[in-house]
Amino acid sequence: MLKSKYENIFLHQDSYWWYRGMREINESLLNRYLPKKKKLKRKILDAGCGPGTALHFLSQFGDVIGVDISDEALKFAKKRGKVTKGDITALPFADETFDIVTCFDVLYHEWVNTSKAFSEIKRVLKKGGIVLMREPAYDWFRSSEDIASKTKHRFTAGEIKNMFEKSFDVLKISYINFFLFPVAFIKRLPEVLNIKKKHGVSDAADISPLIDKFLYKIFHVEPLILQYVNFPFGTSVICIAKKR
Repeated sequence: MLKSKYENIFLHQDSYWWYRGMREINESLLNRYLPKKKKLKRKILDAGCGPGTALHFLSQFGDVIGVDISDEALKFAKKRGKVTKGDITALPFADETFDIVTCFDVLYHEWVNTSKAFSEIKRVLKKGGIVLMREPAYDWFRSSEDIASKTKHRFTAGEIKNMFEKSFDVLKISYINFFLFPVAFIKRLPEVLNIKKKHGVSDAADISPLIDKFLYKIFHVEPLILQYVNFPFGTSVICIAKKR
């Protein structure tokens, strides 16, 4: 990921509509599917924590530590919680250490070996533990954002499901950012069709507070509906699963 991307995420992660909406979706899934036990007993790993976007909200579910290989990312993440440096393909933790492992928008990066990273997530998770994973959807849906993020591969729900099925019980898998997908599609279409050149510019740019509020209001509905349905398409795919 471009170094400037980490700072951009850090500056926008508590206010930008996309980060707020994703946080609410993550919280709703964890609240629904986590076993009922005292949160203080849970040990949580945010694998590939980046600049620490998830560390604060995850703390409501237990004791959280983030791990990332990037010194630039950790510079920001340590301002938000407990972190350590480490490679997601060789996590610096013993087998079956964590009750919950989260992994948000990590496996799609060009420097990540997907199979090794997934094996490590499985290794450090306790039996009966929960994984919550989110990745960008559709490899054809690339834009300037993917240049900035150094994307190797965007996933389908089927690919994520196949990854989990051998060792996990999939509790829920769905596309998300469903209602705003048509807007994103229209916005990205010139780049998808290679009519417009892609540049390393993040989608999380400054927008007017009115537009930000409008987009958030639409996205805010998804956690409520996601409890009852799986969305057939969206800009991301999310999965929550239990280790057998």
